[in-house]
Amino acid sequence: MAKKFNEYYLNWDEISQIITAAKNLKESVVLKILARTGMRRFELANIKVKNVDFERKRIFIEKGKGASQKDSKSRTVPVDNDTLQSIKFYIESRKTGFLIQSNNKIKDGISLSQINRIVDNCAKKANIKNPNPKLKNMNPHIFRHSFSRLSLAAGIPFNMVQRIAGHADARTTLQMYGIPSITDTQQLYEEKLVERFKEKPKSKEDVKLTKFTDKNNQKSS
Repeated sequence: MAKKFNEYYLNWDEISQIITAAKNLKESVVLKILARTGMRRFELANIKVKNVDFERKRIFIEKGKGASQKDSKSRTVPVDNDTLQSIKFYIESRKTGFLIQSNNKIKDGISLSQINRIVDNCAKKANIKNPNPKLKNMNPHIFRHSFSRLSLAAGIPFNMVQRIAGHADARTTLQMYGIPSITDTQQLYEEKLVERFKEKPKSKEDVKLTKFTDKNNQKSS
């Protein structure tokens, strides 16, 4: 099986700009949960109001990827105060049902396509393009990749990122995010190399002096 990895992700400022572009509280909650917990799109759609623990600052995900009758692949993820506050304002007095509601009043819960539209529309309003040149539109999964990359860069251990992301095996986390990204590579490129590109070539006299100095150093040693 070929190794799977993703090297493209958004930085903190780009994520913040997309969240700020939300037109209402519902969109803001969707974006904040995706960006700050790294959960999958279908996991977000299936969260119920009862799954949010405001006191412990956690969200319980009942079914993860690869869930079966024997193993639901459930997990609990931490969540920040700002996101919890937005959730409180959004749900108001609701105690039951899906956390994110549909625009269609007849249907309970948000569709995956609605989540897609929220992410893409807010990214366009913020003028933030998908960092992956192969993809034209922004998609919810970019938040998951960004969360994992930024968490690792912040010093959170692989096994903890694995637990939050819901990977069954830490090797999956390593395969997907253990390879340096183009963003990280470019940052080091600019820090270590770009200034050297600006250096002027040495004159013939400088080259001769350098060779002479090197020879003398070799003799003295």
